[in-house]
Amino acid sequence: MGAFTRHSLVGLLQEYRDVFAFSPEEMPGIDPTVMEHKLNMGPEQAAKATVEVQKLLEVGFIRECQYS
Repeated sequence: MGAFTRHSLVGLLQEYRDVFAFSPEEMPGIDPTVMEHKLNMGPEQAAKATVEVQKLLEVGFIRECQYS
C-alpha cells in the first residue's frame, strides 16, 4: 500500500472512529442478529473449517470468546 493510500486510509478511519466498535460491549442494545455472521456450509466444508480453526487455536492465533 502506497504512502498516500495509507495516509488516506488512516485519515478516513480517524474521521469515522465513532462508528467502529471493537467489542460487543461497545454496542449495548444491538440485537445479536445484526452483528452475527453465520456460514451455511455442508458437512464436508464444516469439517475442514473445524480442522483449520483448531490449528489456529493451538498456535494461539485466535482464542475462544464467550458472549452472552
